[in-house]
Amino acid sequence: MPFKKWYFPAIVLIVLSLAGTACQPLNFVDTLPAHEQKWAFKRDELSALTIESEYDVNMEFIASPDDTNYVEVSGNMQQNTIDQLKETEITGNTLELPLQKDVKLAAPNYKSMKAKVTVALADETRLQQISYKADLGNAHFTGLKAKNIDLSVASGNLGAEAVSADRLSLTAKSGDITADQIQGDADIQLHSGDIRVDGLKGALTAQSTSGSVSVTGQQSDSLDISVRSGDVTLSPDPEFKGFFDLKTTSGRITAPESPKKTTDVIKVRTVSGDIRIR
Repeated sequence: MPFKKWYFPAIVLIVLSLAGTACQPLNFVDTLPAHEQKWAFKRDELSALTIESEYDVNMEFIASPDDTNYVEVSGNMQQNTIDQLKETEITGNTLELPLQKDVKLAAPNYKSMKAKVTVALADETRLQQISYKADLGNAHFTGLKAKNIDLSVASGNLGAEAVSADRLSLTAKSGDITADQIQGDADIQLHSGDIRVDGLKGALTAQSTSGSVSVTGQQSDSLDISVRSGDVTLSPDPEFKGFFDLKTTSGRITAPESPKKTTDVIKVRTVSGDIRIR
């Protein structure tokens, strides 16, 4: 029958067509125009850096290689993003970087679009505020220094490393949060995913609805951790001399006796999950 005669070739053509469509976006990001832009500023000219992003972002603070303070953005970007950046200036001691995509031009997300943000400081310049917000995408931050730092993603992994702040806030709805070598008080809020903190020097407040929390290498006299569903694991801090306040509705608690030499408190609560200090 004619139907059977054309059935197999038609299937082959459909498969080849789908394969070509699937492969094309893999190189989509590489075909986007490369863009690099720098904003130089004097010591007291910039106090706040704000980023709203739909790209995967890698942000790093470095010592300036040429004795100037500047913020630099680089990567392969959509033209509308480049146009927005070209219109951006430091205004009122604040730099607001728009890293927004044109949804109509976005290819299937086989390969995420990435942007790198570099902040170079030539002296003891310290920003007052750093704010980062993304609805979707991964973000990693290294070496940030500011009085207040707020980093938030709705869906994606969030990482902070070697960050110094009076107050650090890390927030995500879905994804993992990692915080390594943090100096300063930290507040971590996560709905679904794991939290891992290593080498914290400061107080910590952490809340998670679903996922495990791991805190290691901490030097902290104040921990307040709350998990609805998931385990909490802490490494012993030999310098801690206060009280362990540990409670779980459904789970096991494994911990040494409280030193009870100071009024400092490590507080952990779980509804369903184990608590371990070891």
